[in-house]
Amino acid sequence: MALLLRATLLYLLAGGLFVAIFRDNPADLLRGIFSKLPGSMALFVYLAWWVIPFIALLFLLIPWRELLARLPRAVLAVFLCMLFFLTFTMLKNSLPFAVGFWADPLMARLDRLLHLGTDPWRLTHLIADRIDLGLANLVYFRAWLVPAMFAPVLLILFDGDEARQRRFMLIWFFAWIGLGNVVALAFMSAGPVYYDRLLGGETFSALTEALKRIGIADSGVGALQERLWQAYRSGAREAGSGISAFPSVHIGIATMFALYLYERARWLMPLSVALVAVYIFLSVFLGWHYAVDGYFSALAVLALWLWLRKRDLTHGSD
Repeated sequence: MALLLRATLLYLLAGGLFVAIFRDNPADLLRGIFSKLPGSMALFVYLAWWVIPFIALLFLLIPWRELLARLPRAVLAVFLCMLFFLTFTMLKNSLPFAVGFWADPLMARLDRLLHLGTDPWRLTHLIADRIDLGLANLVYFRAWLVPAMFAPVLLILFDGDEARQRRFMLIWFFAWIGLGNVVALAFMSAGPVYYDRLLGGETFSALTEALKRIGIADSGVGALQERLWQAYRSGAREAGSGISAFPSVHIGIATMFALYLYERARWLMPLSVALVAVYIFLSVFLGWHYAVDGYFSALAVLALWLWLRKRDLTHGSD
């Protein structure tokens, strides 16, 4: 809990300083985000309704006295995670004010190089007729959203191993801040779905047509993609807004959960691998990311986990 509190407050201060330098008064920006919070929370509840029965089920499976003893810290962690996420939104919205989008052509070239001259989205759309768009949306957004935002709360509630708690909280911070802010700022990119809108031309016009054919425009994914674009164009201050492709926080968090499952039970390794593979596939299939976005994030999180685990095991043997 001390780690979560200190890191969140430091992040708020650093984020406020960044915004003050490159954009405007961070207090004004946060007020603007807070004013949009009711609508954003409505969307959040719509996407994450399944969490309530899931948590209720866990209370039946885990000794309730242990959960109740952890509950005060978990409640505080909920508010800290919300503050953290608002700070992340504030920063993500402000990144283009510091560095313009420049890396999309580089990422597109890397994708083609890694996939033998073919855009990886074309490979994913070879089986487009076998993919249920509603299920893809459910997996990519609804199943990911709450665990991604509130992983520290889940760790506090359901994991009594303090070393593992700390290790995965550090990975969580790295995925959101290290990948989602620091590396994203160094390689500002918008992603395939926004490439032509941002840079002009028809580099990804075939992707746009492919997404139309599978009905993306009439889906929740299409609505969200359009909402984020309009927020970027207008400079709107909304919780959860902001455009950034490389690297993928989505894949970084999915990799974190995959490694957590593996730590808890080695026999879950096939599920862990499948989890990361599915999220990388969907991130490319839906047009959000270049494949390299996911590859980089997965490898970076894996490398950090290996280092942290080795460090913890070494200290534990001292």
